[in-house]
Amino acid sequence: MVEPAGDGLQLLHASIVLIILAWLTFIARTSVRVWRKALGWDDILMLIGLLLFTVTASLCIVCSYLGSGQLAAKLHPSDIMKGTKLFFIAEYFYASSTVFIKSSIAITLLRIAESRRRYRWIIWSVIIATSISCIVFIAGISNICHPITTLWGETTTGTCNLELNSDVSFFFSAIEIITDWTLAILPGALLWKIQMKRRVKLSVAMILGMGAFASCATIVRLRYLTLYNNPAEFMFGTGRIGLWSIIEEGIGIVAGSLHALRPLLSLPIFGGSSSGGNTSGSASNNKFMRSGSGHHPGMRNDIQLDTFHQLADTDGDGESAKHILKETKVTMERSDRAASPGEYGRSQVLGWKKNNFEG
Repeated sequence: MVEPAGDGLQLLHASIVLIILAWLTFIARTSVRVWRKALGWDDILMLIGLLLFTVTASLCIVCSYLGSGQLAAKLHPSDIMKGTKLFFIAEYFYASSTVFIKSSIAITLLRIAESRRRYRWIIWSVIIATSISCIVFIAGISNICHPITTLWGETTTGTCNLELNSDVSFFFSAIEIITDWTLAILPGALLWKIQMKRRVKLSVAMILGMGAFASCATIVRLRYLTLYNNPAEFMFGTGRIGLWSIIEEGIGIVAGSLHALRPLLSLPIFGGSSSGGNTSGSASNNKFMRSGSGHHPGMRNDIQLDTFHQLADTDGDGESAKHILKETKVTMERSDRAASPGEYGRSQVLGWKKNNFEG
């Protein structure tokens, strides 16, 4: 093993930080869902994605000690062999994790879409497209070398086509960018005509749309995929490619879990009220009140029905959410009284022009 350096050192730090941040965010998400009694399939899918991401990041941490991000001249052949093998394995977990993370976010949006068929078809298309791209990616990297052990040097008589690795990676990344932006734009479209305060609507759309930040890491990652084409410097390429892959998935997990934390704003510590309970659209208890302290014979009593609340459950707190924010106060009056309410890397990288819900 070697001391992490260059892109390998950044890969090491990013992997550690994002593993911790992703787990803390998910634990907070799960705690809120248990509190709200609203655990769902999106939480299960995110957990699977988080576990696969943890394996990916852990393998990248080991690879950073095997020379990831460093030139071959500074590495021992045995380290290159081990590092190449582990990074190859990490690619399987990376692709699989992406499917579950995207699916979790998509299931959350399905709750908001409900019976709106057009949006449901778009969301299901995102899930299907991500799954197909993952299958193509895994099938592609599995056929880089024949036999595959040739890739890390255990077999010397096989043949390899490392360009296939970059080709399927380009395809996979392109699909990821399209699906990321689709999931980022959909919340705004879904909430556009919903009866909800504008400020709440904007905040929910922004929280759900934060997944778009993950696509920024994917776009940056595209620039470095051509590093795969040089078999002599494969470990150098894993530094930058691994770094942006980890950032992409880590941000995806954190952004995909933030919406579930919004109920915490109802706690007194944040200036809210914790007595709201479950906001699944059920009516509050009826209150019967006698009007005034002076009761006159023959005068009937007033019956005041308490305020009914139906709150949009865009954070997934319950399958029966109706995405309506409505407040109705009804008073039944039964009297007359009314009630009251580095250089090598640059030379190898693909060059691009610089254009570039207060419930």
